[in-house]
Amino acid sequence: MVARQLKLQTIRRYEMLQLQLFVQAATPRTRIARRSETHPNREGAPAYYRTLREQVSQILLTGTLGNTFYASGRELGEEAMDVLLQAREECPEFLAKALVYARKFGCVKTLPTLGLAVLSGGRGKTRPHFEAAFDQVVLIPDDLRAFVALCLSGKVPGRNGLGGVAREAVRKWIAGISEYHALKYGSAASREVTLRDILRLAHPHPRSANVAERFGWLVKGSEGLGDDESLNPQIRRLEALKQAQNDDEIVRLIHEGHLPFEVVLPSVKAAQPAVWEALLYNAPYMNLLRNLVAFTRHGVFAKKDNVWYAVERLTDQRAVERSKVLPFRFFDAWRAYSEKCDAPDNQIADAIRKALELSFSNMPTLGNRQVAIGTDVSGSMCGPISDKGSTRCIDIAGIFTGALMRRIEGRAIPLPFSTQAHANCGLSGRDEILTTAEKVARIGGGGTAIGAPVEYLLQRKLAVDVFIGITDQEDWAYGEGMSCSGRFFNLWRRYRQEVAPSARAFLVTIAPYRDAVAPAGEKGIRFIYGWSGSVLKYIALDLESGESQMKAIEQMRLKSEAESTEQESGDSDEDAQTA
Repeated sequence: MVARQLKLQTIRRYEMLQLQLFVQAATPRTRIARRSETHPNREGAPAYYRTLREQVSQILLTGTLGNTFYASGRELGEEAMDVLLQAREECPEFLAKALVYARKFGCVKTLPTLGLAVLSGGRGKTRPHFEAAFDQVVLIPDDLRAFVALCLSGKVPGRNGLGGVAREAVRKWIAGISEYHALKYGSAASREVTLRDILRLAHPHPRSANVAERFGWLVKGSEGLGDDESLNPQIRRLEALKQAQNDDEIVRLIHEGHLPFEVVLPSVKAAQPAVWEALLYNAPYMNLLRNLVAFTRHGVFAKKDNVWYAVERLTDQRAVERSKVLPFRFFDAWRAYSEKCDAPDNQIADAIRKALELSFSNMPTLGNRQVAIGTDVSGSMCGPISDKGSTRCIDIAGIFTGALMRRIEGRAIPLPFSTQAHANCGLSGRDEILTTAEKVARIGGGGTAIGAPVEYLLQRKLAVDVFIGITDQEDWAYGEGMSCSGRFFNLWRRYRQEVAPSARAFLVTIAPYRDAVAPAGEKGIRFIYGWSGSVLKYIALDLESGESQMKAIEQMRLKSEAESTEQESGDSDEDAQTA
């Protein structure tokens, strides 16, 4: 009865990450075309299919929830489901590895969670791969809730409800839930599947007295707490907070319980500046970055000590690395802080800029190679990457361009392009990354001719060792009547024949479109997918050792069941994930 009610409730009002956009297709509509077969892209120009494994990687690392310039969310969802279902059938082990890679190194969670639900529906053939991947994809309770909601939706082929291997995996995961995770994600007021719902569906056996009491609290609230005051001190502090009568008591409980932002604000009637100040010192990295405007509006940064703390925290190299914040999140935070604060503090604004620089500090310099950077600034790049924010493809392209320019100053030829290459556009390796991103965004507009920067090099006989294109790969604005004479693939082959035979091209793909501008396996061309700071390192790795992103995925190690451990608590990367 509980399962039936939850299933109906989930279908009616499931809003968690809007994953329904990805589960509309019940069966694959088309088979994945192979090797160098061509097809028209979304503008009708010739394009190539990627291999199935490349399509899996691209979808998991760049899949978006909302409408893009060229396709609706529904269309992209159907395509994603097609690819994931075929991968489940043909290469389930690779699919499992790609799910883990996307979650851990791509810093995304929505598509990996969907992929995990798809993998769970493959029965005996996929069971060992699903079990090995589960704990490496489901890292936080929100991942678990999304997975359960997908299982209950009835929209994932092969998976109808929370039973079998899916139920067992959920049961084992939640049996060791940490106090921090129970506290932060345990609200019973959620409009989606709650942890309480999951307990009632999975019937887990708690691993300890601590976990047993957490279960009681998740189901019954304060009535579920026992008499042993030494158990679950954070949860007890939260329950005391709800009854607190003054700010001093609230502040004390926040500090003693290390209570997170998400549970404090709903529990107090009106958060005064002292409460906001306490939250500042408890905030995980992404929470701090995301709420700089709120802290400012509530007077927290009127105190210089608080400003210094925020600046030190934001620019802590280790904190930046541990947070796994996607680079464009810094861009979003800087823009929000600069535009929404009446009097933004320059020290904090500069700290955001420095934090973005630090997120790329481990990126190699590409040796002494001469590098041309073709940044796509066409109109299609001005669409958002997802419906969860205002960041556009061109913003990510600008950030990556800025990071590359900083690391290879003096050896870079920046060639932003639309229908033609925009040389001498004022980009400089001495500029901060955010400055370069702003300059790139101002160039935006027009059609897409990915071959334009290559033709610029070809016409001038400029030999480079590496060409890096950052693009959505929808190449079409070339030929008769256009500034660019041909498509990227043909021009690149000419360039290698006539100017630089050993040149290598790396196409950083930041959109989910399945079209490619070159056939799979073409010598001298490599595709890289995603938005995380780790994307650019594969250029250097490939140049030095041949370790491509695809090889890194194939070499991912899936944990055995014996290696699964209780979830960690504290300042995790959970808030850093993208849609």
